[in-house]
Amino acid sequence: MCEVISATTMMYLSLATTAVGVYAQSETAKSQKANIRNQQEHEREEVSEAAEEELGQRIRASRERRARARVAAGESGALGASFAASINQSLSDENMDAALISKKAAFAQRGIDDRANTALSQIRSPSALEAGLKLAGAGVSGYKTGLGIQTLRDSVPKTFDPKTFDPVAIGSSTTSTLPVPGRSNA
Repeated sequence: MCEVISATTMMYLSLATTAVGVYAQSETAKSQKANIRNQQEHEREEVSEAAEEELGQRIRASRERRARARVAAGESGALGASFAASINQSLSDENMDAALISKKAAFAQRGIDDRANTALSQIRSPSALEAGLKLAGAGVSGYKTGLGIQTLRDSVPKTFDPKTFDPVAIGSSTTSTLPVPGRSNA
């Protein structure tokens, strides 16, 4: 009879299966992290672009208001201190708008980073120690399974005769209710 499965074969099979599982878990974690980072970068770019667009619109509007004020003041001849104060106020408002837009964008980007970091912290990637322990445990378990198979195989007679088969003789704790030829069933 050819010995198909040995204890070492089962050990190697268990090791290989576990190694593939650990590798797959590691690759999945890498992929998830890369996706989160890509999403984070995309969202940060969107916030930056929106802030730049809003800032550009505010600056254009402020410049248009100052230009209209200059034209109106030039036509009316009112280029005095009140006109200068009005222009200075417009410049101050423009600077305040720029600061608020910048602060709002910074807060939005901080929120994006916080969400990404929270998502990244929930991804499980096996450490080298964890992978080693899983592999060692799988090797021991596979070896024990292989030994069990060998023990069971060795306990079965090399030539099987159904007339003389007795499940009690091979360590079975079950009792048969069927009559066994050549044995008293009383």
